[in-house]
Amino acid sequence: MKNLILTMFIVLFGTSLAFSQPMSNLVFFSEDGYPFHVIMNGIQENQNYQTNVKITELTAPNYKVKIIFEDKTIPNIEKNIYTKPDMEVTYVIKKNKNGVNIIRYYSEAPVVYDVVEEVVVVHDDNNVHNDVVVREEVYDNSGGIHVDVNINESGINANIDINEADAYYDVNVVEHETHYVVEESRPDNVYHMPGYSGPIGCDWPMSPGDFQNARNTISNADFEDDKLTISKQIVGMNCLTVQQVKQLGMLFDFEDTKLEFAKFAYGRTFDLGNYYQLNDMFDFSSSIDELNKYINSHR
Repeated sequence: MKNLILTMFIVLFGTSLAFSQPMSNLVFFSEDGYPFHVIMNGIQENQNYQTNVKITELTAPNYKVKIIFEDKTIPNIEKNIYTKPDMEVTYVIKKNKNGVNIIRYYSEAPVVYDVVEEVVVVHDDNNVHNDVVVREEVYDNSGGIHVDVNINESGINANIDINEADAYYDVNVVEHETHYVVEESRPDNVYHMPGYSGPIGCDWPMSPGDFQNARNTISNADFEDDKLTISKQIVGMNCLTVQQVKQLGMLFDFEDTKLEFAKFAYGRTFDLGNYYQLNDMFDFSSSIDELNKYINSHR
């Protein structure tokens, strides 16, 4: 009977911790329709060759990814892929200007969880809130044991009473997470990006609608030079997020053009601390190094 109580306690406590752990998803698809296997950190993720593979519930910050094509005449691809907590990031497998298959960032969206934990949040004047979760009670008339198990900020408390009367099992798992919130002193007329508190390069990024119109205008241009000219016009008159900069940069076909645009957009980007996320745009590490040197010289 004691083993049963201990098992229930472990299951409940483990479940509450699992819900609080951020997850991420990765999606890979072949633009040319070539079926492939995905190997992540040496583990094959899909049993059959597929043209679209989704890997879910990832917890590590990055993975060594290897793409093996069903067509053995196509060389394998290897790339270090970074995940984002609570985000599903999609990568496209496509040919670069030299006809070589590469893995390239395509898009991202928040992960939609099937189970949502209900959390009670209590705020006070000291910018501190406590999250309190999980309670389960089990009744049994067959024995004479009363067990109370409590987990809180001060530790674990367990009370065990053995009686000849009816038994009552009360497993009460309480998880307290104390978060100290530091408010950043930014003016009300400056955009506040959820979860971001780093340096900013401009006050207010383009709205999704305005940005999509701008992106369509650039995409409709026929030549690389025209796309770059229009992009500089738009960026010069607006403020963008790093993700918006990346989406525009992906419209260019040549490495040199992407690098020139990334340098130009640096001074008109809101979340400068996220600029490293543009690394996925480039095919060569030399381009990443050159962009880093440019950023360091303009800080």
